[in-house]
Amino acid sequence: MKARRQSAILRIIRDVPIQTQEELIAYLRRQGIQATQATISRDIKELRLVKVPTGDGHYRYAQAREPDMAERVSRARRAVQEYVTGVEAAGHLVLVKTLSGTANAVAAALDALDWPEVIGTIAGDDAILVLVRPSEPGGPDPGARAVRDRLLALR
Repeated sequence: MKARRQSAILRIIRDVPIQTQEELIAYLRRQGIQATQATISRDIKELRLVKVPTGDGHYRYAQAREPDMAERVSRARRAVQEYVTGVEAAGHLVLVKTLSGTANAVAAALDALDWPEVIGTIAGDDAILVLVRPSEPGGPDPGARAVRDRLLALR
C-alpha cells in the first residue's frame, strides 16, 4: 500500500501543482487511496519532497533534485576552506578540526562525496571523526592518508 501511495504522490505532484498536504490527500482520495495527514507528512519526508516557487507567488510540491558530483565537490571544498582548521590521520581514522558549531555541516558535505574509502563520519561541535576502511591489517593505513590528502586538497 505504501509503495502504491508514494508512487501516486509522485505522479500527482508531477502533473498537478499541489500546494498543500490537504490538496494532496484529496487527489489521492480521487484515486481510491485513503491517507491521513500524518501519513502524507511522513511520505513527503521519505520522498524528499520540497516546496518550489510556481512563478505566480505560490509554491508547489516537487521532488528535490540530487546535486551532481561537481556540485557536491564544490560544496565540500567551500565547507573545508571556510570551516576546517586542521586534519590529522591516525591508523584508519582521520580527525578533522573545524570552527565551533560547523562540524555537522562539514561532515554532511564530506558524506555526500561518497568516497569509497570512507565508512562514515561522526561530528561533534568542532571536530569530525572520519572512519576509513582499513586496507591492510597493521601498519600505516594508506586509505586514511589518502582521505587526509584529499581533504587537504580541498583547501
